[in-house]
Amino acid sequence: MRAVHAGSALPLGGPRHRRLLAVLLVHAGQAVPTDRLTEALWGDDPPRSAAEMVHVRVSELRAALRPARSERHAGLVAGEGGYHLEVGPDELDAGVFARRAAAGSRALAAGDAAAARDHLTAALAAWRGPALGEFADEPFARTEAARLEALRLQAFEDRIAAELALGRHAAVVAELEALVAGHPLREPFREQLMLALYRAGRQGDALQAYAEARDALADQLGVDPGPGLARLHAAILRQDPALDAPPPRAEAAAPARVEAVALTSFVGRARDLAETRERLRAGRLVTLTGVGGAGKSRLALEVAAACGAEFPDGTWVVELAPLAQPGLVAPAVAAALRVRERPQRTLLDLVAERLRDAAALLVLDNCEHLLDETAGLADHLLRACPRLRVLATSRERLGITGEHLWPVGGLGLPAPGDTSLAAAAASDAVRLLVERAAAVWPGFALTGATAATLTQICQRLDGLPLAIELAAAAVPALGVDQIASRLDDRFRLLTRGSRTASPRHQTLRAVVDWSYDLLDPPARRLFDRLGVFVGGFTLEAAEAVCAAEGEPPVAQSLPALVDKSLVTVDSAGTTPRYRLLETLRAYALARQAEQGPVAPLRDRHAAYTLAVVTRARRALRGAQQPVWLRRLEAEHGNIRAALEWSIERGDAGTAVRLAGSLYPLWDRHGHYREGRAWLARALELPAEVPALVRARALDSAAGLAAIQGDLPAAAAEAEESARLSREAGDGAGAARALTTSGLAAFYAGDNPRAVRVLEESVRRARAAGDRGQAGFALMYLSATALARGDWAEAVRRCDEGEPELRAVGDPEGLAWIDICRSGAAWRTGDRPAAADALREAIRGFQSLDHRWGLSICLQLAAAMAADRADHRRAVWLAATSEAQRHEVAAAQMPFLKQWLDSTIAACRQALDGAAFTDSWQSGQATPPARRSPRPCPNSTPTDRLAEPPISAARSAGRARPREG
Repeated sequence: MRAVHAGSALPLGGPRHRRLLAVLLVHAGQAVPTDRLTEALWGDDPPRSAAEMVHVRVSELRAALRPARSERHAGLVAGEGGYHLEVGPDELDAGVFARRAAAGSRALAAGDAAAARDHLTAALAAWRGPALGEFADEPFARTEAARLEALRLQAFEDRIAAELALGRHAAVVAELEALVAGHPLREPFREQLMLALYRAGRQGDALQAYAEARDALADQLGVDPGPGLARLHAAILRQDPALDAPPPRAEAAAPARVEAVALTSFVGRARDLAETRERLRAGRLVTLTGVGGAGKSRLALEVAAACGAEFPDGTWVVELAPLAQPGLVAPAVAAALRVRERPQRTLLDLVAERLRDAAALLVLDNCEHLLDETAGLADHLLRACPRLRVLATSRERLGITGEHLWPVGGLGLPAPGDTSLAAAAASDAVRLLVERAAAVWPGFALTGATAATLTQICQRLDGLPLAIELAAAAVPALGVDQIASRLDDRFRLLTRGSRTASPRHQTLRAVVDWSYDLLDPPARRLFDRLGVFVGGFTLEAAEAVCAAEGEPPVAQSLPALVDKSLVTVDSAGTTPRYRLLETLRAYALARQAEQGPVAPLRDRHAAYTLAVVTRARRALRGAQQPVWLRRLEAEHGNIRAALEWSIERGDAGTAVRLAGSLYPLWDRHGHYREGRAWLARALELPAEVPALVRARALDSAAGLAAIQGDLPAAAAEAEESARLSREAGDGAGAARALTTSGLAAFYAGDNPRAVRVLEESVRRARAAGDRGQAGFALMYLSATALARGDWAEAVRRCDEGEPELRAVGDPEGLAWIDICRSGAAWRTGDRPAAADALREAIRGFQSLDHRWGLSICLQLAAAMAADRADHRRAVWLAATSEAQRHEVAAAQMPFLKQWLDSTIAACRQALDGAAFTDSWQSGQATPPARRSPRPCPNSTPTDRLAEPPISAARSAGRARPREG
């Protein structure tokens, strides 16, 4: 076993380190519990300190593998279920073998023997000895070793079947004789040997091979040859014509390959390359679609180069971009194939005649401006030439029968908000920027200091290769910081393309101009207006904001923009969402400004956004809360744009209404800082707004301030909100503000005041008929009881508040009730009830993506894990809880902080320093998507907090089906 990085072997340590790595590799990508690692390292006689020794060995192995860690994956990671090793698809020779073997098997089944042979030869080349080598006989490896060996033998069978289909009968005889000697009871090898001998003109040897097979099976197993061998033997005896080799394929004359040669390296696109090749095997016409500058042409060249062996009669690349007039496509293809005109014959017929029997690939590059003519040519050739395949690139589909599409988007980008060096190094877009910048500025490199800026540049350029290459060309003159700061004016900035590139690829604006000029005037005007949307839009939104009198309906023009790759569509949800890439949006806004004032358009956009938010606010206290939260999160870019515009215009009515209605979004998804900033700016506007509108906004500001621990601001804003609500006769608004005031007092540690204010809030809410608000105030009263250790009172308040929240179907309020029930049950020693209630809380908060609520769930799960002496898991959970809380900038409730401190102190006492630190660092580094209390390997069913079916046994003694 070897681990290789950058061409050099990594030092793996002693035998137990190697064995540990072998176990993790056998289960690559899966968590391996500590007890299984212990068994693999020491068998049935582990030392007393085995768990600690496993931890030490893992730490040492992690250090040995660290040089290879940052390129693609996190490496050796400690998680909830144990340790797992993250590896990429091309980092294990077994994985490479399995994928190439499967591809070969598919090609063989599809009748593509040449491709099958190439795939299977490459697959078998990955073998350097027996499966799992020195560990093949170990208990942990036997099953996997046997599986890999079976796949290897099947790959040999498939590869030889491909060779036989290609007519290489004599060439495989010696190899088959060796395989038969090594595997005398494997009948498929004997069948292939008999067929190869017969086709090579050696009928007697073929019959002798059958006799040897019959004797071996009788001697070793006491059985007769199987039906396959028997049928083949009979067919050879009667010289069945069906056994004859297929006739050799006629070769096309002069199979010259005419392939464009790329002058720069190809970065990323592994999935695009693989998917395009798969589509070329599955269908005969594949069109790469996408916006200009996405890299369609370069991808097509790479596909053509990679598929060369699959098209023995030639590969031709025909560049259509220089063709300015119709009628030139067929002549361009004929010129590439060196087909000359003949009297009374069309060029298209002559090209078809040349390619009629050819197993060839024709690449038609940049078809969008000659779409009808190109589609007609492709259709004619595909009908006339049964073995021809066509790969086209276009900003719009060709639209003919049998066309397979593969959309080409930007290169891979780091996740939003992740500006780390590791994320940048793993991003294809950043790699391209660094590589191209280093080519014009030697010494330029990706570092910790430049990672965030390079990530920002690539994200703002949508990962588009052409835009990134233009930015790289500007690095020597401007530096990356200046480029990043000037991208608002990207069309003036990115103008230094290659002098030898086509004119439309020399500047960023020229790339977009090319697509824009192909639109009809109404489509251009709609495209310009769509630039007002930020982050996407629905058809309903486009119709409300962008419809214009005398223009075609938006529903009629929008699909044309999608077809031409100027608008992307995401149909994953129930309602399709459309989006302009940031570069296209900037272009559209510039065009709109050239046509006249943009203020009326932005006013309509702000008005529509306010209408959506107002509709959402009315639904956010009911069972539809998760649906509307997802809708608001999807509209977050538009919300920000509408807020910015209304504040910039001094439109206090719109700004305060918008900001005051968005508390649920900012609270549930942890946007506390951002929400407070918008509310402060809106409330500072000098214009008057209705008292109730201002009261709602002040209450929202107070709630966010309380959660962040800014208690003086929270108290003042809540008091002002309550005053305005009382003066306006809004009992529900006053109750809402009093709840917030009570929350601020609770955070400040003033429990008596919190109880008084919250009880008044309950009375006012009930008087106003607001059952949901009454339920929330009662939930906070339960929390105050938990803080003072009155567990029975905490449960009583939950029992009182739950029916109120259930009556309005509020999933968030019910999740908070479950948190309080869980805390009370845990403190009274009722572990099953505590786990059951916590499980319900997790479900509720996950449905809302409620990050603060989930952080508290993680904290309670940590306390429960510590109680059952699962200290490493408890530390991991506590660390993930704190990481999540800090990310959303939420303050800690005083009593919860005391509980957390006690949990951490107990774990420090139970664990040695290294184990505690390792678990804490692992929890802190856990990505948000994996921060969830999951089953612990040694926990009892009542301890498991993943998401099993809802228990019928509730701590309140009744069934509670979860709604919403």
